[in-house]
Amino acid sequence: MRRPPPLLLGAALVFWGWQTGYLVPSILCAAIVELRHLVRSRWELTLTDVNRVSDASAVLFVLLVVYQSVTQESARAITGIFQWLPLLLFPLLACQLFSVAGAVDVGAFFWSLRRRAAERPAEPRAAVDLTYPYVALCVLSASAANVRTLSFYVGLSVLAAWALWTFRSRRYAPVWWMAGLLAVVTAGYWGHVGLAEAQRGLERRAAAWLLDLIQRDTDPYRATTALGEIGVVKLSDRILMRVDIGPEARPPILLREASYNVFAAPAWYAVDAGFVRILPEADGETWTLNPGVAPEARLTIAAYLPRGRGVLALPNGAARLDHLAVVQLAKNRLGAVRVDEGLGLVTFAANFSHGTTPDEAPTPADLALPPLEAAAITRAAAELNLAGKSPAQALTAVRAYFAGRFRYTRYLEGTPDGTTPLDEFLHHRRAGHCEYFATATVLLLRAAGIPARYAVGYSVTDWSRLEGRYLVRSRDAHSWALAWVDGAWRDVDTTPPGWVAVERDAGSYWEPVADLWSWISFLFSRWRWSERQDRLGGYLGWLLVPLIAILILRLYSRRRVPGARRAPTSRAGASPAAGGDSEFYLVQRRLETLAFARRSSEPLSGWLAAVGAARPPGVSVAGLDGLLALHYRYRFDPAGIGGVEREELRSGARAWLAAHEAVASGTPR
Repeated sequence: MRRPPPLLLGAALVFWGWQTGYLVPSILCAAIVELRHLVRSRWELTLTDVNRVSDASAVLFVLLVVYQSVTQESARAITGIFQWLPLLLFPLLACQLFSVAGAVDVGAFFWSLRRRAAERPAEPRAAVDLTYPYVALCVLSASAANVRTLSFYVGLSVLAAWALWTFRSRRYAPVWWMAGLLAVVTAGYWGHVGLAEAQRGLERRAAAWLLDLIQRDTDPYRATTALGEIGVVKLSDRILMRVDIGPEARPPILLREASYNVFAAPAWYAVDAGFVRILPEADGETWTLNPGVAPEARLTIAAYLPRGRGVLALPNGAARLDHLAVVQLAKNRLGAVRVDEGLGLVTFAANFSHGTTPDEAPTPADLALPPLEAAAITRAAAELNLAGKSPAQALTAVRAYFAGRFRYTRYLEGTPDGTTPLDEFLHHRRAGHCEYFATATVLLLRAAGIPARYAVGYSVTDWSRLEGRYLVRSRDAHSWALAWVDGAWRDVDTTPPGWVAVERDAGSYWEPVADLWSWISFLFSRWRWSERQDRLGGYLGWLLVPLIAILILRLYSRRRVPGARRAPTSRAGASPAAGGDSEFYLVQRRLETLAFARRSSEPLSGWLAAVGAARPPGVSVAGLDGLLALHYRYRFDPAGIGGVEREELRSGARAWLAAHEAVASGTPR
C-alpha cells in the first residue's frame, strides 16, 4: 500500500485545528504522527490491543453524541460531532503508525468480524490503511466549522496538491502538472462559490416550500430563535391571515401569538404558563378575555387553523372576540390564546383597548437575567446609564440606542469563540434580525428594573389592492418586547422600521400570481367552512349542473352490448382445480412410502432421478418420466391436455399403482 507523502498527515491535522479552533491539540497530534519518521522502533500490538483502542474511541464517540445532543441544538450538535472526529479516531491512527503491522485489522471496527475471527483463528483477516481516509476525515471535519470560505478552499487545494504529487504522471514535466493543477483549482474555486450560493438558495427555497405545505404552528411554551446561526433568514411569502382594520386602529399593528418569560440561549420559554379554558357567552361565538374592559378599537381577522387547532394572533389588549365559531378556547397568564377544537378557517372580530391587557402582572422571572448574557447586558446597560432612569426615560434611551447605532439584516454571520451571539450583536456587529433586537431589548429593560417579556407574532403592514384588506404573510413574522409600564404591558418594538421594506424587496417575482391563487383558495375555504358572505356556494352549485350533464352524456354514449356477460375460461379436459386432481399425486405418495420422502424445495423430476439412482428394493420408476411430463402439462400448461392424453395419464398412474400394490403385498409380478 502506498503511504502518504511526508508531513501530509501533520498538515491535515493542523488544517483541521485551524478551521475548527482546536489549534493546540491539532499541533500536538501533528507532532506525534510526524515523530514516526524519527523513531525507528515500533510496537508489536496484538489484535486485542487494537480492539481495546477502537472500543475506547467508540465509547468517547457515544459520550460526545450525548453531550452535544444535550447542550446544543440539533444542527449545532451534528456539526460539533463532526469537528471532534479526528481527535476521537487519533488513537487508532497512532496504533497503525507506531505498530509493526503498519495497518489496522478490519475487525477493530465490526463486532461481527471479531466473533468470526475468534471462531476461525486460521482464516486470514483483511487490514486497512487509515492514513488517506484520516486525511479526508480532517478535511470533512474542517468543513463542518468552515466560516472562512477562501481560506478553507486554499487549504483544501494545498492538501490535495500535496497528496496528488506522488501520483502524478511522469510523462509530463512538473511545471506542466502544476500549471494544470492551478487551472483546475482556479476553476474549482468559482465552482465552489457557485455551489455554496446554489446550496443557500436551495435551502431558502426548500424552507419556503415546507412552510407552504404546513402552517406555522407556534409553540406557546417555547420559542426557538436563530441567535448564533449562520446564513440568510428567509421565510415564505405565503399568506397566513387577512386583516380588516377598523377606523379606530392604524397600521402598523402587532398581532401577538405568545409571549415568554425565561431565556436560555438560543430559546425563550414560557414558565408557569398553563392554559385554562374560557367559556363562551350565550350565543356560543363571543369570548371575553378581559372582563370589565370597554374596547376602543376593532380588527376583523381571517386565519387558518391546521387541523382546527392553533394559537390565535391578537392585538395587545384584546378584551373580547366576536363571531369566533370554535368549540374550545383557552388562554394562559402570558397572553396566549389557543383554539383546541375548531374549523380549518375562522373569521372573527378582535376588540381591544390600548391601555389594558389580559396578561397577568409580572413575577420575579420577568426581571431575571440569564447568567451567560449577564455580563454583556450589564455592560450595555451601564453605557446607557439605565440604572438612574425612570421607566419612561429608560424606554426612551433603549429605543434611541437601537435606532441610532444598529441596522437590520437578514444575513447571519458566525459567532467567534469565547463570546455569545447577543454579546457579538450588542458590542461588535450591531446588526441582526428582529429576534436579536427583541431579546436584547427585553434583557436591557430588565437590567433597568423594568419587568419585560419576549413576544412573537406578526406585523400588519401589507395592503392588498386586489382584496381591499391587509395581508399577513410568513415573512411578516416578528418579535418584540413587552414592558410593564404604568400597570400594563406595553409593546416595545426596537427593530428598525426598514425591516418591512427589506423583507418585501426579497419577495418572489411571481408573488402577484400566487396572491391571486391564494385569494381564490381563500374564497373556496370560506364556502367550505360555511362562511357564505361571498355567495361562493351558489356559484359552485350552478357550476355542478353542467359537470353532471357532461358526466351523464359520457356514460350514455358508451357502447352497450345486450345480454353480454363474462364467460368463464376453461381448458380442454382440465378440471376447475387446474390439475389438482392429477393421478400422479397418488403415485408420488405411494413412492414416498416405498422409497423416501421428497423435500419441499426439490422438483419432482430431480426426486424421481434420486429414487431411481437409489434403487430401493421392489420399486421401479420406469415409465414415470412420461407420466410426469403429462402431469406437468396438465398442471401448468395454459392449453392443458386433450381427452386422450388425460386418459393416458389416468390409466398409466393406475397401472403403476396396481403393480406396486402387488409388490407391497408380496404377490409376484
